[in-house]
Amino acid sequence: MTASTSDHSAPEPPRPEPVLDAASLTALRAPAVRRLLALRAQRRLTRAHVHTTAQCLNVSDRTVWRWLADATATPQSAAHPGVRRTERFEITAEIRVLLAYWHGNASAVHRELVARAQAAADTEPSEETDTSTNIDPGSRPAASVPGGAPPASVPLLDPVPSLPTFLRALRRDTTPGERASYRGGPDAARALDVFAKRPRTWRNHVWEADHVQAPLRVDADGDLVPPYVTWFIDCATKAITGLAVTPGPPTRASVLAALRSAVLRCEPYGPFGGLPEQVRFDRGKDFLSRTVSAALTALDADLTVLPPYSPHLKGTVENLNLNASRMLFAALPGYTPKKKKPDRRPDRRPDGPPMSFEEFTEQLLAWVTWWNTEHHPDALNGTTPLQAWQADPTPLNDIPAQDVWSFTLEDDGRLRAITSHGVRFRNRDYTPTG
Repeated sequence: MTASTSDHSAPEPPRPEPVLDAASLTALRAPAVRRLLALRAQRRLTRAHVHTTAQCLNVSDRTVWRWLADATATPQSAAHPGVRRTERFEITAEIRVLLAYWHGNASAVHRELVARAQAAADTEPSEETDTSTNIDPGSRPAASVPGGAPPASVPLLDPVPSLPTFLRALRRDTTPGERASYRGGPDAARALDVFAKRPRTWRNHVWEADHVQAPLRVDADGDLVPPYVTWFIDCATKAITGLAVTPGPPTRASVLAALRSAVLRCEPYGPFGGLPEQVRFDRGKDFLSRTVSAALTALDADLTVLPPYSPHLKGTVENLNLNASRMLFAALPGYTPKKKKPDRRPDRRPDGPPMSFEEFTEQLLAWVTWWNTEHHPDALNGTTPLQAWQADPTPLNDIPAQDVWSFTLEDDGRLRAITSHGVRFRNRDYTPTG
């Protein structure tokens, strides 16, 4: 006996479990809707296309048809299919200004917004008063909130969201780095922001230069002064190519001395050195001087001057400064760590006799030798800077020492007479030797 066909359709088979997670399925909605809209524009859209899309996204066919209808009526909705279209409170630029005034205190910002709205409501003209005079809502005084922003920078919200809504919008519309910057400034934001890592290149491709002050005081001719170190480091091999030490703040002369020791490879310098292709430094006045720029230009090096307040763009030399403070300076006599907040009281004189400037220089040079020959930076995969330098086949461009001294001497452009005492310059007499 042949079974007859039933009038009722067969039950729909259960929907298979999705292979992807919910976040991936939501991210695939927009490309799928754009593809279906393209098929509709070509008059090729069929029910099979919609059914296949619905199965892949783990939704019903009716849901996909509704997404297509919304995208046709409102093209902006095609970017986020299925998102609820309700008006919600968002953090605006004016509220970000208030957050900066309050150092990220969201509750204080909300209190100031409420006070501004209440002050505006109290000054609203009633029906019994004369309404012939027009009052500008922006000119109404806001309630005074101690320690807050100026009343002119407080926006008037109507209505003011509740505190939970305000906090939820703050977490949604601002990044962790932005919220940290309101509380602790740019340094706190850099700890949470994402920065791309530069690819490793070859030796003498890019050098970075910087000054670092040792957090201690040394005896220089009877005066206690903080020593400064000016050095150049090769970004590819992490080798310290040259340095100069000064008792007190550095000048462009110390930059030129460090540059000479970095370029020369003859005794007592080397084996690191040669002409760099590019030198990267910040906007310190010593590095931006015409003398240093002319010397680097004469050595055929491209100069990269970084924007202000961006130490992360020269991370190699900044990491060197940090390691020198932790590995060397902290172990020397008279070390005084830097304070996060300035103290009104002067620093206490360290116990014991201070180091002489010569002893500090010897300790620093010994540490630089250890760094270049025995230290294993993480970026070099277990090799020392010397091994990485020697394993690099990139040819080196050397320049005669006499030319280096000529290029890195400072000249003020004035003609000076040779007297019986020699040449007078800055209250000193210079005579030829040899």
